[in-house]
Amino acid sequence: MKPNIIFIAIDSLRFDGIFGSSETPNIDKLISNGVNFSNAISTSDSTGLSLGSVFTGAYPFKTNISLTSFNSDFPTYFDLLKNNEYFLTSTCPDLSFFKKLTLNFDLNNLYTYDKRNEWIQLHGGIGDDIVTTLKLLKSKSPWFYFIHLMDLHQPFYLPDKFNQNKFGLTRYDKMISYIDEWVGKFIKNIDFENTLLIFTSDHGDYVPLVDDEFFSYTPNKFLKKINKIIPKKLSTKILSMIQDKKKTDFTNSVKNDKKLSRSILDRGTDFLYDESLKIPLFFYGNNLKFHHSIPNLVRHVDIFSTILDIIGIKYFSDTVDGRSLLPLFNNEKISELPAYIENGSRKINEPGSLIGLRTSEYKFLCSRTNTSENQFLFDLNIDPNEEKNIAKENPSICKIMLQNILDLRQNFSNPLKSNLASDDEKSIEEELKKLGYL
Repeated sequence: MKPNIIFIAIDSLRFDGIFGSSETPNIDKLISNGVNFSNAISTSDSTGLSLGSVFTGAYPFKTNISLTSFNSDFPTYFDLLKNNEYFLTSTCPDLSFFKKLTLNFDLNNLYTYDKRNEWIQLHGGIGDDIVTTLKLLKSKSPWFYFIHLMDLHQPFYLPDKFNQNKFGLTRYDKMISYIDEWVGKFIKNIDFENTLLIFTSDHGDYVPLVDDEFFSYTPNKFLKKINKIIPKKLSTKILSMIQDKKKTDFTNSVKNDKKLSRSILDRGTDFLYDESLKIPLFFYGNNLKFHHSIPNLVRHVDIFSTILDIIGIKYFSDTVDGRSLLPLFNNEKISELPAYIENGSRKINEPGSLIGLRTSEYKFLCSRTNTSENQFLFDLNIDPNEEKNIAKENPSICKIMLQNILDLRQNFSNPLKSNLASDDEKSIEEELKKLGYL
């Protein structure tokens, strides 16, 4: 029988998050006994674009899949798993993207997500539901379980137990410690002799290096009472204005401090630094015999080709941009393939402003609409923080990188039109507000 598969994606978890000041004994144990990729690059800084790439193996310009647009006609790996008699289940937020992504699953546990209220999170019920589902799945082999957790998506609702310095230097680090405790509860309910675990993220994030009181606003008792009297839309708008003002004031106060000002950038804007792209990725279980860390650059689009290779499902499609990484598990050498990257957008029906290419040596970015404009080139070996743009001094490198992008995007040069109905757009607009993008 084919192995079970559990796929855990922690929203906004950057690579250095689990190797920083957090206390992560459970994740550390999985990494040390699995296959870890230390240079995994997300397709985008936006959830829909990145997860769309993971579950199709194709880049966004082919699929027209994003957080605000979904192409149901484009094949996903879920269809392939179902055709191979996998029982598909998920625990995901109740956002339109996830509803459409998991539409053909056998069982979906969609939890309510609203960043401006105290939603249940892992410690409020979602964690227990996952444990219950894992117990249920023992009679459903082979199964595929997709879990997408929003606990690390700002603002953070940190349980009091973890609000101690021993769990991390920042609230972000402390949140990772709290998530790790639940990971420990999950793995106790999994038979890893016949289960493959994939642990990763949709994208990274820019993490404030100060307490996030500057970036969030928790309603006091008075405003909570008012919320019952005045319309929710109005109260939400008031809270949003308060939060935005606090952030603007702080941003102005640190604009001359490069380190602090960089840490409070927003995703889905005119930046695409590695803080938002470098993600954790490791495989564990299913009797994987090789336990080591692999420094090769790998991509979101490679993940499912690797899964299929491990579980023995043959699949080929000319739409797939990824490839299996299994040779690297066995210490075999494979040539590096660059990662195509693009930023997300904070507007419905509008793509992000930047496209680019990331290799182990360089990152190249340019304008989506006019590739000769807004060109950036960073030498990642000598400038890992991407502080010096060397595009003008290296036109030949820029030319090569740009040509690689144009070759990838051949026949896909124009953004595909949205397939959303007007009602969908209204619903997604509300969701983007919940996520803090509008």
